[in-house]
Amino acid sequence: MVVINRKGGVGKSTIAVNLAAVQGQNFTPTGPIDPDADAPVVACGIDPQGSMEDWADRVPEELLPFDYMSTKGKPGMLAELKADPSVARIVVDSPGFMDTDPDAELATDPLGHGAAADALRDMLEVADLAVVPITPEFMSWSPSEYTIERVLKPRGIPYIAVVNLWDPRDGETDRARVEAWIDERGYPRAREPIRKYKIHAHAAEGGLVVTQYKESGTALRAREDFYKLALAIEQAL
Repeated sequence: MVVINRKGGVGKSTIAVNLAAVQGQNFTPTGPIDPDADAPVVACGIDPQGSMEDWADRVPEELLPFDYMSTKGKPGMLAELKADPSVARIVVDSPGFMDTDPDAELATDPLGHGAAADALRDMLEVADLAVVPITPEFMSWSPSEYTIERVLKPRGIPYIAVVNLWDPRDGETDRARVEAWIDERGYPRAREPIRKYKIHAHAAEGGLVVTQYKESGTALRAREDFYKLALAIEQAL
């Protein structure tokens, strides 16, 4: 699974890390656990800067319900990981900025020729499903459409849109507007949104994933969002 959107700031990293966390719990073996065994779920970052490591390195290893790696833009690493029979799920976080060629013709690949673009191509070549976060903010809609129409559809990559960063305090109107926009275009989407909570914004600095939040009503609802997303993804797969 690849989490992708041309627009930065739509919550790709938060979705990738927390999705891997709830899936890692789901795939935890029921028998004796070998602490040296590889986890069946792996979170990957393809950003040449290795931003995935900045988050995962802060989480105590014994509490991390998934393994992680950063390709740092090196080609072929994701294909090798996908071929590993011990790995059940791979969640890939894409860079915050999509390197595209503004002059690319509609019938051509719009990805550019830099390190980020090459890493994206390497990721897309092995993708089984793309998760496209779309926020209620209007400015995220056009980049999301570009991602789906220009990057995913021409490659034949199945995808699922998910409404992200919806603030329940704003009421149902914003959620309804973005869901209507998605549905009008016939894009498959997760039925439930990922709600916007401050607890998510501070998680990376605190070295936490959603399964480790301090117990509270907010933490419970936050976990619920990602469990529902994981279920929607399993159904899509």
